[in-house]
Amino acid sequence: METLYRWSKFIEEDRLEEWENRLIAEEISYVLEKAEKRRRWLLSVYTVTRGEADDLLTRFGGAIEPLAPFQWQPAPGSGEGMLLRVRDVLIVTGSEDPEEIRRLASTHPGRHVLSFPPQLAFGTGAHPTTAGCLRFLVDIAKTRRGRSWSVLDLGCGSGILAIAAARLGADRVVAVENDGMALIYARENAERHGVADRIEFIEGDAIALMEAAAESPYDLIAANLFSDLLEVLLPLFPPHLAPGGDLIVSGFLVAQSDSVLRHAANAGLPLNSTMRRGKWMAGRTMR
Repeated sequence: METLYRWSKFIEEDRLEEWENRLIAEEISYVLEKAEKRRRWLLSVYTVTRGEADDLLTRFGGAIEPLAPFQWQPAPGSGEGMLLRVRDVLIVTGSEDPEEIRRLASTHPGRHVLSFPPQLAFGTGAHPTTAGCLRFLVDIAKTRRGRSWSVLDLGCGSGILAIAAARLGADRVVAVENDGMALIYARENAERHGVADRIEFIEGDAIALMEAAAESPYDLIAANLFSDLLEVLLPLFPPHLAPGGDLIVSGFLVAQSDSVLRHAANAGLPLNSTMRRGKWMAGRTMR
């Protein structure tokens, strides 16, 4: 693995939303942390090249720190405190300890246990947008039990939605991500969960993929992406959705929901079921 660069800046509580909205609008993936006794939040962005970090420094101030692989690869056992229960079907843990995973499987019989330790900002299930998508995914999987169904996951990050879909019975899953580093982890996560043979990972651009002719429509499209990207993609989705197909979208703020809902309705994909977690939204189209 290569050296990464972390740009960081301390943010006052009352300016937190302003900074989040600014980075979201520019499609910059970020991490927020705050020590228990500290007043300010630490805003971080991880980049592959020093040039990208320098650009952030020039635009936003802050500081840059090079990170050798041993500094940013998740340590064994990290994330053990994270536990997400999704309906009566999924348990998502931040631990990768085999004993802990066996314990969770034993204490939650009949549930699928997914292990996603912290991997930078690629998605562990703890983020409200991912949690909302998982809840919709579980509901959809129940309606498709006993049938063959396919899934397209756009912006797959850690691969958590694609892996969950495969574990829940989808027999064809395509996961698309434009971040090559995220895909490295996504493939490793799929192997750890025993579903690598059922997921095709593609490094590419979601818009370009959706602009291409639809060769084999999907029963479910999941897109956990920024609002402006969703608004471009929504009109492109219909040819790629099979008759009776479902759509899950997330990654947009409550303040952006009116615009996303309008674009979805105009595309013939009204989000007739929505879910709010904090200031984040997820929506589902049921055709």
